[in-house]
Amino acid sequence: MSESAHTPTPNASQVSAGHLLAFIGPCLPFAALGLPLAVILSEYYVSEIGLNLGVVGLVFMSVRLVDIFVDPIVGWAMDKTRTRFGRFKLWMAICLPILFVSTGFIFLAPTGVSPLYLWVWLLVIYIGFSIATLSQASWGAVLSSDYNERTKVFAWWQMANIVGIIAVLLIPVIVQSVFHESYRLAVQYMGIFIMVLLPVMIGLALWIVPEKLSDTPAHNVRISDYFRMLKRPNVVRVLLADLWLGLAPGIMGALFFFYFMQTKGLSREQCSISMFLYFVAGLVGAPLWTWASKKYNKHKTLIISALIFAGIYALLGFLPANNFPLAAFLVFLAGIPYAASLLLTRALMADIGDEVLAESGQDHKGALMSILSATTKLGYAFSVLTMSALAVLGFDNKAAQNSPEALMWVQVFFVGLPVIFLLLGAWAMKSYDLTPERFAQIQAKLKQQGLAPNDPAHSTGS
Repeated sequence: MSESAHTPTPNASQVSAGHLLAFIGPCLPFAALGLPLAVILSEYYVSEIGLNLGVVGLVFMSVRLVDIFVDPIVGWAMDKTRTRFGRFKLWMAICLPILFVSTGFIFLAPTGVSPLYLWVWLLVIYIGFSIATLSQASWGAVLSSDYNERTKVFAWWQMANIVGIIAVLLIPVIVQSVFHESYRLAVQYMGIFIMVLLPVMIGLALWIVPEKLSDTPAHNVRISDYFRMLKRPNVVRVLLADLWLGLAPGIMGALFFFYFMQTKGLSREQCSISMFLYFVAGLVGAPLWTWASKKYNKHKTLIISALIFAGIYALLGFLPANNFPLAAFLVFLAGIPYAASLLLTRALMADIGDEVLAESGQDHKGALMSILSATTKLGYAFSVLTMSALAVLGFDNKAAQNSPEALMWVQVFFVGLPVIFLLLGAWAMKSYDLTPERFAQIQAKLKQQGLAPNDPAHSTGS
């Protein structure tokens, strides 16, 4: 592979440290919200609020399935948005009041609320979360047009997400272990923490970070445009990889406490510490996979990380009971490859967005990121469905002792399914062909057409 393909272009493609830090700031409240949505709240509404396990699983799955259709609408709206304030920055501002209010209703819910209460406010919070994550990912895609710099942006984005996750995970540890308060109060403090960070971090990003505007005019985005994107082989490969690679950690998150508490004899506190270590490992993994993507390119790195993740994850099936140190160590190791998929799939889709722009003259980054977000959510929606499936198969998380058959199904779902999905994710990327060399040609073509988005004269912000 030629060295020139990996050398950053000497132009405005470099993102300054100040802009990068302000850009990733909203990741802290977004990730602090995303983790409970994926892992904690479903179990919390069963054990603390008092809703039925099967009902909660269906509520979370149905809301996530509805939310999937929100993403194309938001992507359509973002692709049509042209304002002096910015294109994606405007949508970042819109998400703030939606997330602030719905976070309060979800995290501070009183005992005995109905499934309808959970469904309505869960839908609102997911709509706000969709706007937040899509606007930030799309904004990140236009911060730089350089192949490696774009990976760096999303690597820092992923590390900030992990910091947000670690911060929110520390709250129950501190509240329960240091102050000896209840788990319910710990979850409520999570919500308050998110509500404090949201206006601060979003405000700083909007104030400090410029948005490099597209020179393409706002175009009429049609449903057929989405289907046209889905006809592109590389788009399909990235979407399939994102779906399979999202299912694996989604199932892990949904069943984490059930698996380790019911089948391996760990306490809730030990589970919380293990999950904390899992995300700490992501801080190690993100720069590692960024370095690897520069050496081997992005899609090969994604394949390697998925195979390593599958190998380490399979070892969890052989974990002996009541061995917290070994469990924590294996969970930590699994967190290193976990960090790769989100940052690399988004960097790859941003590259495809430039390819589409060079071919059609139309900027479809919002649409592409919305499709990618939809597959991620589809994976997590079906991940939560495993909770309802376990309830049907006889598993009861409140039982002092479940039957051997029920516990067997917990192990099959928790270990077996993710390993299969990780292998499928690696397989999906084997024919991806947007290489760094092709990407350099695309950028040259965009400059010739006057469509390169990294001109500092076309920026909004401070």
